[in-house]
Amino acid sequence: MRKGATANTSVQYAADLYNVKEVTLHGTADLSFWEAVLRKEGLFPYQEAGKANLLLSAINAKWRRFKFREFVIAVGVCLNENGTSLDGYYLPHAFNSSKLLAFSERVFFQTPYFQGDIQLQNKLPASIKLQDRTGVLLHAEMSTPEMLPIVEYLEWKGPIFLPNNRGKFFAVLAGEAKIYPFSSETDRFELKPSARHGIFQQLIDSNFAGSVWSLRSNSRHAKSKTYKRDSE
Repeated sequence: MRKGATANTSVQYAADLYNVKEVTLHGTADLSFWEAVLRKEGLFPYQEAGKANLLLSAINAKWRRFKFREFVIAVGVCLNENGTSLDGYYLPHAFNSSKLLAFSERVFFQTPYFQGDIQLQNKLPASIKLQDRTGVLLHAEMSTPEMLPIVEYLEWKGPIFLPNNRGKFFAVLAGEAKIYPFSSETDRFELKPSARHGIFQQLIDSNFAGSVWSLRSNSRHAKSKTYKRDSE
């Protein structure tokens, strides 16, 4: 988990949301698996201790008159082979609770959004639950933590790269976070493979494992329009 990254200061944000409730599970996965996936996109995985870094994040927010929930899966990326700098995120898959907003994301931003039922609890015990018409796809839930959280203001700004070289957008993710370690022994984490949403099989095949929970009750989420990959 990194506190920040640089972004073009001239970016205009198409949506700039405040008072966002957020639950994020940061984790690691097999480096070689995501190297192969990202090679096709001209990207390299950001790595720590020989592992790729991913995040699974759910939010509860309001845009204009629309109340919605969102769930995204993102892979930390580096723009060069050494993998030592978090230069952005790759967004292979995402969900929105609103069918209209998911459709708008795909059409107007070329982002890989689908409609899904998203439930989240950003107070203890925090949890994320995602399902579609076939059933539950992901369920993650904290056990009662044994220690107090680390409380820290975290801000990240940078590019989000879309699959199949469809472009990128710029994002801001910021706010005070309560950070807890993930416990593989007592916390819950379940995935179900889906014929429609291959990302869940990818998480299984790459041995995704949770490492840290991050809870925010009043965060900022901003995103720009979608640009071509080679534009600033």
